[in-house]
Amino acid sequence: MPSTVTAPAVASFDDQLAAAFPAPGGTPDPAARLALLTRLHQHYLRYLAGPEDFVTMPRLNADPQITAIEDAWLDWEDAQVDTAALPADGAAFRDWFLAVAEAHTQPDFCAYLAHEATLEEMALFFMGEELVDSKFDDLMAMVQIGTEGRTKLTIAENYWDEMGEGDLDAVHTRMFEHSAVYMRARLDEAGIDRAQLSCPEAYENACLLLMYGIHRHLTPRALGAMGVLEQSASPRFQAMVDGCDRLGVPADVIDYQRVHVHVDADHGAEWFKGVFVPLVDRSPALLRAVSLGVATRVRVADAYYRHIWSAMRALRG
Repeated sequence: MPSTVTAPAVASFDDQLAAAFPAPGGTPDPAARLALLTRLHQHYLRYLAGPEDFVTMPRLNADPQITAIEDAWLDWEDAQVDTAALPADGAAFRDWFLAVAEAHTQPDFCAYLAHEATLEEMALFFMGEELVDSKFDDLMAMVQIGTEGRTKLTIAENYWDEMGEGDLDAVHTRMFEHSAVYMRARLDEAGIDRAQLSCPEAYENACLLLMYGIHRHLTPRALGAMGVLEQSASPRFQAMVDGCDRLGVPADVIDYQRVHVHVDADHGAEWFKGVFVPLVDRSPALLRAVSLGVATRVRVADAYYRHIWSAMRALRG
């Protein structure tokens, strides 16, 4: 059964940083990694808080330790990417991207969600997804800054979908919270500790998009990461819907997931044509940044799905 990782006792911040993001060939220490990533996640959530919390909002790049965590993590992630496998030009990007996205659809995991997962396992997965889905509309708003033409309109249309096309009850983050309330209660009723989600993989998956979205110089990576997420997510949403229907989950609880089966399929196609096509031919540096966002999101998310699936199956004892 996956164990909850506890923060280590380390001599200094520098020691913790070196343990979490070691030099090439080293093995990251899970406890040190979790401690730094949860700190990063808390920082991002405070930064994205509502206007009523303006007094406690951190200033961007004002904390040298936060900056050190981000820099060390970015360097570590870049070292995991086989840069020789990245597309060399815009013409090669299309086939590369579609192949990477197709391989990222997690067919075995989706089959498990649809046909085998218990209600408690499904609920645990919903809670893992909450770390990302609860801020997705803010991320969509941030990545359109500075874009123009078809790119801006494509992102704006996706953001309008996130806003429920003007219907407050159909705003996607509100719909997801309705799902989360139900699933959280199922875990509480079963006496299942959500601390199982306190793992580096879950916080990497959440922090990656937040880091990319908050820092303007990482916007190309954010566009790549969000594009591959949109392109590959529909099968997982369909599996969640099928599994919840099988388990008798009330229909209103999975409205968010049901909507996203089709919305994300549309968004994936629109993102490729409206965002990637106008950008990837502009410069080799921009192509590389977008491609790094795609490749890193896939690596981080694959690790997260492997861990959450293991944690789900461990609930069976």
